[in-house]
Amino acid sequence: MLLDGHSAKSVAERLGITCPTIVRRWKQQQLTAAGPVADAMDDRVKELENQLRRVERERDVLKKALIIFGRNE
Repeated sequence: MLLDGHSAKSVAERLGITCPTIVRRWKQQQLTAAGPVADAMDDRVKELENQLRRVERERDVLKKALIIFGRNE
């Protein structure tokens, strides 16, 4: 769940764990065990999340432009 973008606090609550630090430690252990593949995947996920945010901003600008130009017709 952490690798999918959920916070350590929310994951800990879902699992019934009182300390989010344990969840963070588990994540770090898993990434260390997976080695460079996990780092590459983590980098790719971050890249895709940044791209998604950029595309969402572009979409929002286009929506606003449609509203503005739609008023003139």
